[in-house]
Amino acid sequence: MEFENILVAGVIILYSFGALGIFLSTLAGWRTAKKIAHFLTLAGFVLHTVSAAGTFLSEGIAAISASYYLQLLAWCLIFLYLLAWRWLRYPFLGLTAAPLALLLYALSLRFSDKHSLLPEHLAGLFFGLHIWSLYLSIALLAMAFGAGLLFIRTEGKLKKKALPTEFTKDMPSLSTFDKVNSIAVLLGFPLYTLGLMSGFIWTPMAQATMANPKVLLSLLIWFMYALLFYQRAALGYRGRKTAILAIVIFGISALSAGIDYTISHHSMQLLP
Repeated sequence: MEFENILVAGVIILYSFGALGIFLSTLAGWRTAKKIAHFLTLAGFVLHTVSAAGTFLSEGIAAISASYYLQLLAWCLIFLYLLAWRWLRYPFLGLTAAPLALLLYALSLRFSDKHSLLPEHLAGLFFGLHIWSLYLSIALLAMAFGAGLLFIRTEGKLKKKALPTEFTKDMPSLSTFDKVNSIAVLLGFPLYTLGLMSGFIWTPMAQATMANPKVLLSLLIWFMYALLFYQRAALGYRGRKTAILAIVIFGISALSAGIDYTISHHSMQLLP
């Protein structure tokens, strides 16, 4: 078995046990098991980083496969989760980041035979501006999505005055979920704007038009993201409404990604 295949298998195994461990330990309130699950995810992230760096160095920006982009998005999810775990003490974000990263990484293996056709002299700018800013913004949106789901669930339990379970005992307050939503939106929207606008620079070279469903969905996401950003930054909205809007925006983003990879992957359409 080649070294790259060993790394891929290691990433999938560690992410799988990490995601499963985070979910089960949170459900049962096993804090020691939860720490082990977090460290398994961290170990998977290290292997993921080594694998991604090796592919980047060996193949170059202009020739990396479509699967690499999905793996990069998975990397961004785990990266932000680990930052939140280490610096903000928000381990509950692993409930969103770990399974989503595992899903993206596993799905990426289906696209390993498809390669981009980016012009060499534009590949660096495209990769640096468009890909990184867009993927980090989507990863932040995923954090807002997870926090939004937990906000709605916790709020519902409080309104019903339900007895606390091991799962709810280990969850932070509603204000913490709302804070995650706020941070993700205030950081994510400028990044999404940069990623989207820089992507339009390459539109004339793409075999696509503004009527392409991927482009239309991207614009819809931007307008909804802008509305959420305005509500947060200017109007000071908090709570359930902003949580629901973040969930909806992430759902549309997932739909857009599905179209991108199953119908009209734009990195496959750029002319050499």
